[in-house]
Amino acid sequence: MTSMRARRKPRAINFDTATHEELDNYGMGLLALDDAPELSKVLRGHLLIERTIETSIARKLEKPKKFFDNHRVTFEMKVDLADALGVLPAPYVSAAKALNHIRNAYAHREDHKLSIEELNALKIKWVPIQEQAYAVASAKGPEEAAGLAVIFLNWSFLRLLHPSGS
Repeated sequence: MTSMRARRKPRAINFDTATHEELDNYGMGLLALDDAPELSKVLRGHLLIERTIETSIARKLEKPKKFFDNHRVTFEMKVDLADALGVLPAPYVSAAKALNHIRNAYAHREDHKLSIEELNALKIKWVPIQEQAYAVASAKGPEEAAGLAVIFLNWSFLRLLHPSGS
């Protein structure tokens, strides 16, 4: 039996034109309002971070569609290009590559067990309340911690698109 809350997949959203609030609501719908296991959180978080990186790159290119539509650009290439263009600060590069490492571990090893140590690499300047919430989630195990770590990472990346948070 389904819950009273409708379980609808959030509609696709244009990361370049959406407001911070719209992007946050979209991300929270994928990451927080779904009771899927940590693998789903990691994959959905990876997708959201990738879209944010693509949007940051596109804003620096004169013809972004020509680049993205004509080439198969891997996540790691996008991270490196965003870094080279100066749109991705070093802590974001490290966190994005750590997320990609986790995603690849799931993709290439059917027995991968997510660890708190892997999730710790996703931290970008967390404030004390985030650290406290993460500590509580970590005590419950990697599945709980994954959800929060990916939500906090998504919020950090959204600030790249909307530095003022609006």
